[in-house]
Amino acid sequence: MTPLPKLIWRDLLANRGRVAVSVFAILVSVSLIVWMMGSYDTLVKEFDNDAEAYMGSYDLCLVPEAPRGPLPPGGQPRFADPELAARLSASPLVESVNAACQVPRLQIGCANERGSFDEQTRDRMGIPPQSPILVGNLAAECPYDLEEGVWPDMAASTAMEGVLGSGSARYFRAGIGTVMNVRVGAHVYDVKVVGIVKQAKATPGVIMGPGGMGGGPAFSSLFVPASVCEKITGRPFVPNLIYVRLKEGVDKKEFVESFREELSKASASVADTDSIIQRLSSDRSVRQQKDSAEMSVWLVLFSCVFIIFTTLSIGVSERTRRLALLRALGMSRMQIALLIVGEGLFLCIPALLGGLAAGFCLVYLLEEGSSTLPSLTWTTALVAAACAVGGALLASVIPAWRASRQSPLEAAVPSAGFMGKVSRVPAWSVLAGLACVALQPAALLFPGLEVETRKWMFVWLGYPGLVAGALFLAPAFVRATEWAGAWLTGLFLRVPHAFLRVQLSRNLSRSVGTAVSMSVGLSLFVAVQTWGYSMLVPFSPDSSTPGTLVSFLHTEFRPGDVPELMARPSLKGARMYPIYVDEPDISPEQMKSPGFSGMRNRSVVLAGIPVEKMAEGKDPLFQPVFVSGNPEEAYAMLKSNRSLLIPDTFARTVGLKAGDDLMLVNPSFRGNRPGNVSEGGLRGARGGASSAAMKGEPWKVAGVVSFPGWHWLTKTSGMRVRRGGFVAALAIADERWLKEDYGHQGFQFIWGDTAPGVTNVALQDDLGEFALMKARERAGGEEGVKPLVKALTRESLGGSVTSCGDSVIFTMSQLPIIMMVIAVLAVLNTVLASVQSRRREFGLMRAVGVPGGMVMRMLWAETLMISLCAVIMSLVLGVLAAWCSIQILEYGYHFGIVTPPITMPWAHLGYAVLLVLTLSTLACLAPAWRMKRASVTDLLSAGER
Repeated sequence: MTPLPKLIWRDLLANRGRVAVSVFAILVSVSLIVWMMGSYDTLVKEFDNDAEAYMGSYDLCLVPEAPRGPLPPGGQPRFADPELAARLSASPLVESVNAACQVPRLQIGCANERGSFDEQTRDRMGIPPQSPILVGNLAAECPYDLEEGVWPDMAASTAMEGVLGSGSARYFRAGIGTVMNVRVGAHVYDVKVVGIVKQAKATPGVIMGPGGMGGGPAFSSLFVPASVCEKITGRPFVPNLIYVRLKEGVDKKEFVESFREELSKASASVADTDSIIQRLSSDRSVRQQKDSAEMSVWLVLFSCVFIIFTTLSIGVSERTRRLALLRALGMSRMQIALLIVGEGLFLCIPALLGGLAAGFCLVYLLEEGSSTLPSLTWTTALVAAACAVGGALLASVIPAWRASRQSPLEAAVPSAGFMGKVSRVPAWSVLAGLACVALQPAALLFPGLEVETRKWMFVWLGYPGLVAGALFLAPAFVRATEWAGAWLTGLFLRVPHAFLRVQLSRNLSRSVGTAVSMSVGLSLFVAVQTWGYSMLVPFSPDSSTPGTLVSFLHTEFRPGDVPELMARPSLKGARMYPIYVDEPDISPEQMKSPGFSGMRNRSVVLAGIPVEKMAEGKDPLFQPVFVSGNPEEAYAMLKSNRSLLIPDTFARTVGLKAGDDLMLVNPSFRGNRPGNVSEGGLRGARGGASSAAMKGEPWKVAGVVSFPGWHWLTKTSGMRVRRGGFVAALAIADERWLKEDYGHQGFQFIWGDTAPGVTNVALQDDLGEFALMKARERAGGEEGVKPLVKALTRESLGGSVTSCGDSVIFTMSQLPIIMMVIAVLAVLNTVLASVQSRRREFGLMRAVGVPGGMVMRMLWAETLMISLCAVIMSLVLGVLAAWCSIQILEYGYHFGIVTPPITMPWAHLGYAVLLVLTLSTLACLAPAWRMKRASVTDLLSAGER
């Protein structure tokens, strides 16, 4: 065993270039793990600081429990015991109590370089705003870290002033003296900023307060005195947050346990720093970063295995006679195997140490703005070590086995040199690969499976099967690419086909390892791009709907205003019609039925259009493709009885078809029709629908239509008039039923096609003037709130969807792109090995008259063939993975959409293929140039080491 380290060291020194490339490739891969996991660890560490900033000087925060049924419009959860704050103050264990009232869903902002507050509001119409949450407060002293300014006595002050969170201050470029505008219905209140407090850096909205998503106060807040909160909301100050500061030495858990009964009666839940950290950890963005770190671990492990495997396989192939000679001199099979395993470990140890250092530097540099000093945790180090060392051990198995099988008699056999044996692809490998790859489609298509069983098979058998299938099929891909690629690359580079037709199969293990290493990142890139852009299809509007939707905010028009409105210069020659919009809930009873029970969204946007004018005739504006039902019968049904058209996305999810009933709760039964015009803003909200009304009214499904883009249309236009959040569908009815049944006497939207040449800006300006004129007429000439007009075209909606989709898909594609760049090192390793093992072959070719330029082009052609193999394998497996990931949406993994068709982003895929081919070409240039410049004598004198 003593000479093993010396033999290992000598072999590594004999191939310094190849070893250096392998070590560097593993180092980059390990640094990627450390960077991804280190960034996640740093984020988790910040949760402690965020939780403390979130709670301020308090120990506990009490919030009302979420009600079981839906809240009335404008309603908020409340404590069942209004005296809860007083009871807590009387406890000898409590130092102080502060009651606060948090008011969500108000538009808060200020004028800055992004434009006026009105312009920002119009641009964000329907999109969740970055505005802070209004919080009425009674604290006399600042309970948070005050960065600048003062904290007024919130209980005594009546001035229109407040304190802003630092995150919102940065977003709005606000400082001391900035006036924040708070819009409530048709009223705008000015609140002067007199102080800025430290705000937790976590994403606003992770823990939304009463009436929001979950329990607890919001991260982003505008704190105002209680009297100012009453003035803005038009309601008495009723606390829905209670902050508690305990006396020193009092245990939080014991205190909560002692008040358990009173808290239960008051319907109060408790939040502290521990629960806040738990909620922060479960935030979607945090989970995504954790998933990215875990994915990087598997990708790096995969990459390390094949980089080391390729290096060791090359070494074994080159040293066949020497390994046999060692066997003849008395070394056992185990010692030969340990020699190869030792080489793999020698490659990964320096790469591991360098990768840990490089990864930590990346975390330190990229997380420089973090409030927590980045550190290298034992978990990160152990995972990186497991990937490097485990990858080396796994990669060493096959080369070690091959080396140990060498017979001592082979030492007497002359080297085959460049006339190596051509490896064949065994049939069992192809069959096994096809069987593994078919596991995921089988989980989708096999009849009679339970949904949960199908999902389990898809994830736990399908994805591992796809990876295993790629490994089994890789030799077949190499041989197929060699057969076709030899002709193509030979023709392109002017190299005889005979020189190329067996170059890859003569070194099949090396070619397979390189191709698989290159396909790791590229196949994932193809899958992400294909899946992502296919998923955008249902969100992008098509020509089946009218081209322009105009929304009016803070005003509405009467039917008598239509002639004057349509006479405006921007609408001359246009075919625009008023539509009436509401947002009823699906009845609670139907929400419990199969299909509906898994939905998170319980309301639909109901748009009443003039069916006869917009959907019928020779050239209708609204002409969707019917999936279920007949157009003529459906339109007749829309006009004659209470019926509607629903999108196929919604119908597929809940199992509705033409002729079924959709039960909708009439919002007018609540006593306050939803809309963006409310006389008193929050003042007019009243709850309490009768149980009979809550059962809903039946709306007959007249037809199921393909309606791409309805998600984005309702989101960005303000059509989600009541809740403002997610909705289940956009349903189309005749305007008659919204006027008669829902009591709509005015409209806030017009929909149709404008005249050619009319721009959005001209349309918004012209209709804005008309809306302002009408608002002044109703106000008796007084200056009121300026109505806002937003025009959305099919093109602007499509561009918005594409822009948002590009950003998200690019973020998802960053890791695959990094892996593609790392794979270039595997190509360089292969080229170096090819040059080293074929020096004598190239010398003989040069000696018989083959020019040096052709030798260089031969190496280039070999590199391109391996790259083409990786490209073909990545396209096949990546598109298959994307198709399967789309089809599984039908069984519950959905965003409220139907499974879209495969859409290939050819331009992006073309750029990726071009990147792979370019990097591969660059990797082979230096070795190929050296081979061209080498003398024939030097090449012929090269013998087997």
